[in-house]
Amino acid sequence: MERLLFDSLPLGVFLLDHRGVVLAINHQQEINSGVSRHEVEGRRIGEVFSGVLQKYGLVEPLERLLTDGTHFRMEIERYEPQFLRKLLRFRLWGYPLVPRELFIVLTEGVDQEHPAAPDILGESESMERVFWLIERAARVDAMALILGETGTGKELVARAIHSRSHRKRGPFLAVNCGALPEQLLESALFGHERGAFTGANRQVKGYFEAANHGTLLLDEIGETSPAFQVKLLRVLESGKVTRLGGTAPIATDVRVLCSTNRNLEEEVRAGRFRKDLYYRINVLQIRLPALRDRIEDIPLLVAGFLQEAIQKHGLGEKTMTQPALERLRTYAWPGNVRELANVIESAYIVAPGRVIQEHHLPRRILESTAGNMQGSLGLGGMPSYEEAKRRFQRQYLEHLLELSGGDMKAAARIAGVHPSTLYRIRERPNRASPSRTRRKGSSTVRF
Repeated sequence: MERLLFDSLPLGVFLLDHRGVVLAINHQQEINSGVSRHEVEGRRIGEVFSGVLQKYGLVEPLERLLTDGTHFRMEIERYEPQFLRKLLRFRLWGYPLVPRELFIVLTEGVDQEHPAAPDILGESESMERVFWLIERAARVDAMALILGETGTGKELVARAIHSRSHRKRGPFLAVNCGALPEQLLESALFGHERGAFTGANRQVKGYFEAANHGTLLLDEIGETSPAFQVKLLRVLESGKVTRLGGTAPIATDVRVLCSTNRNLEEEVRAGRFRKDLYYRINVLQIRLPALRDRIEDIPLLVAGFLQEAIQKHGLGEKTMTQPALERLRTYAWPGNVRELANVIESAYIVAPGRVIQEHHLPRRILESTAGNMQGSLGLGGMPSYEEAKRRFQRQYLEHLLELSGGDMKAAARIAGVHPSTLYRIRERPNRASPSRTRRKGSSTVRF
């Protein structure tokens, strides 16, 4: 009965002794932390969750609680690692129950959905950092500079910031500064009066006016000339634009984001980009990793792009074989995520059946990875440690499910782990499949 009441509590509960040893956790805490009581009870909390305690600044509050009974209340945040849809906010409280003998730590999870934001796929550490910065940038009205190679998704990040900000009901406009000659760029951004130049037959509002109460993305800001940069800086500092051919400044209320694939610090040193403008736009900086630097995200991206291809072309569901996926892992991806999206769409169309194999990939990928396929193997042709671990976990789970007749909870009891551990193993992609993007991500944070 006592255990039943303990497990029925709506908050997650850790009971600790004076050494920080976990005496008991309830069912809700198993859900919140993603571990079973068998994995944590009888062990020091700092031993089980050392990395997470350090990451979220919980080491010192726990030490003070255990040494002098100082209670604490904290709030931490983490983002669902596969899609930029959920902000997972956890509140924590720590109190002494019996001074210097028994202590309690409570946790409460709060999910906040952001269904209006575009999907940005990734579960790598570098992308979690990007997700965290997006949420931070969305809370304020400061300028932000989005850096990254071509095809990394800079405009998607800008749209995500806008859709989470208080300006989300206003317009989002994007201008490619490198695609227009200087005079046309000025006219496009600042507008012009009738007769301002040959062919200006009517008054036209610029993007700054059109984006009023919204967000304006100045894409490829590094392509602009120093002469234009002077005019842009004046607008950013004053919040007012003067149309070409006009004399009256017009006040605007616009959140400006900038993006570029150039190294602006080098451009400043070379005299091609104004230092004062660089400091003005670089209040918040979000740097997107190249795809070759986050290859662990490729299975998830492939599954997402397969789903898009299914919806666009309607040729039915298709999966990708592991050898084909390994080809994608070893390719250098000079075009980054944009190139991967095009490759998957092409392979989806070319593959006649339900399975995308190596020979359905573009020739440039097959040729460039022909000598690299051994790269996923270790010495003597052995699989890498991560690959060997993934294979073992998959085979172990399959064997457990055979023993339990497909019952996941029974399989977890046999293995002595919480069912969520087995669910995580099952949902890791063995082959890229569009169904991978359909599931709702786990709302657990490992404490």
